[in-house]
This record gives sequence, C-alpha cells and structure tokens, in this order.
Amino acid sequence: MRHDYLHEPETGRLVAAPGSDLGAVWTDLLAPTPEEEAAVELELGIDLPTRDEMRGIEPSARIYSENGIQFLTANVLAGADTPDPVMEPVTFVLTQSRVVTIRYHRPYSLSNVPQRAAGMQADCTTPIRMLMTLMEVMVDRGGDILEAESRRLDLLSRQIFQPAVAGKARGARGVDLSAVIAQIGHHGELNSRLQDSLVTIERIVSHMAQMRLSAHRELAAAADGQVPAPHHQALGLNGRDKRLLRDITSLIDYAEAQSHRVSFMLEATLGLLNIQQNGIIKIFSVAAVVFLPPTLIASIYGMNFARMPELAAPYGYPLALGAMVLSAILPYLFFKRKGWL
Repeated sequence: MRHDYLHEPETGRLVAAPGSDLGAVWTDLLAPTPEEEAAVELELGIDLPTRDEMRGIEPSARIYSENGIQFLTANVLAGADTPDPVMEPVTFVLTQSRVVTIRYHRPYSLSNVPQRAAGMQADCTTPIRMLMTLMEVMVDRGGDILEAESRRLDLLSRQIFQPAVAGKARGARGVDLSAVIAQIGHHGELNSRLQDSLVTIERIVSHMAQMRLSAHRELAAAADGQVPAPHHQALGLNGRDKRLLRDITSLIDYAEAQSHRVSFMLEATLGLLNIQQNGIIKIFSVAAVVFLPPTLIASIYGMNFARMPELAAPYGYPLALGAMVLSAILPYLFFKRKGWL
C-alpha cells in the first residue's frame, strides 16, 4: 500500500496526495506490492531493499549510502498497548527529492505522522527535514510508551508491596504472584524492545549529525576558496539532530533505569513467592509436630498385648483421649507464643 504526502506551504502541514505525485516530500510504502516498488524505483532511479535485506543486523546493512542516496534502517515498535507487541525494521530512503519509508507492520508513530507533525509544528519542507520529523515523531512516541509503562509499573509495584493485612501471609490476601511474574516479564520484554528501537534510531540521527558536520566543513572550505560551495541538504538541519540526540539519550537512560526497576520487582516477587511457599511448608511442619504426640499415644494404646495395665482402668479410654488432646494443644500454644504461626 502506497501513500504520498505533500508539504502545504500555506498551512505548513503534511497533506495526502491523490496518488503518486512527483512533488511529494514523503512516500510511505506499507507492505508494498512488486508493482508499487517498481514504480517508486522508476520514479527515483533507486533500488529499494528487500524485506530480508532490511532485517540485517550488521551496521553496514542498516546504514549505508549508494550514489548519494542514504539507506537507513531502524527497528520500530508496534502494538505497545497490546499483549503482543511487534518489533520490525523500517527502512528510510533519503533522496534529493523525497523520503521513502518501507515497512511491513503498522507502528502507531508512522501511522499518524501528519497529525503528530502538526501538533509538534515540525518543519517538513525538505526531504531531510521530513526525515528528521519522522525521527522526532518516533522518539516522541517512545517517550509516551515509557511514560505509560512507568504508570503501569507503579500500579504493579503497589500490588506487590502493599502492606500485610492483620499479619497474614501474602498468599492469604489473594495476590496471584505467578500472574504478577508474568506481567513483570511482559513489561521487561516491552522495555527491552523499546530500548533496542531507540538505539537504532539514535544511530540514524547520529549519522545525520555527521552528514551535517561534514557539510559545514565543506562549506567552511568553500569559504576559503578551496572547493566549490556545497549544496548539501543536511545544512538545513540547524541543530535539530543535536536536540533530538539529547532527547534520545535521556529516553535510553530512562529506559535503562526502568529496566533496573523491572529486575528489582522480579527479584522481590520471586522472594515473596519463596516466602509464601516457605510459609506453606512451615504450616505442614508445625502440623506434623502437633499431631506427633497424639499419634504416639494412640500407637501405644493401640497395641494388642495381653497385659496392659491401662486396659483394665475404668477411665483409661477417656484418659488416653485427654492425653492425646493435651499433647496436641501444648505444642500448638508453644508455637503460637513463639510467633511461629
């Protein structure tokens, strides 16, 4: 599926073009057909990467240049609010005339770029500024996900560490710690994927920053009359890359801190689960000790010997029962006083 977007000078907004338009500043290819890929390749004179090529993890397969065309691939998270988030690569192709994105999933950030760009009052007048806007939108979306995850972790933390009620064990309060561990695992996996996404975006923005610095060095050399003045589109970034890099670094640090928090919550939950299991074992151990003396007494008087003095006693039976009850109560009271129950 192909979508083309134009920059509208009057309003400064991105608007959808009615079909392929050579004046488009951004072409978004969502699971493109061979015909759509061929049309874009013919229009721009480039060779688009295949889906398998997009999945390469080595840096040379993620960020490279061919004939002045930049091919930049980042991992982008989709479905962060669902039980099954998806991480897939998205390739950004930067040409002199437009930006082309190639993707095979539906991340919320890229599906709502015109609205988000309008809200951010982003500059989309040139292809490289359009690419920077796409990076800013994805980073902004990453920040939203981290904020939402932080709130969910706050709720989960209160569920785990809520104070004991009337001295009861945690299992008696109806908290399913195994389900809590599953939730923690989900949050940890989502946080890890988001970190990976931010790191890949950071590489792209760093590459753009290097392009800008290189263009400025060429411009300085041209001012000295050494080389012709460059007409590099990276000159129009005006430090947006530096600001965005600071935002990405802060988000990565925040995600790292949140990762430590998830690890702590997991260890604490496992410890509480261990305490809960130890409490259950303790109950069985105490029960075994409590019923051991009565069992001993019953075993003694259950023997079938001909001469047992207590068999002839008129109150032998109630005395034996009383001894069994008393031998059970005394250990129970002892454990209760010691606080072991």
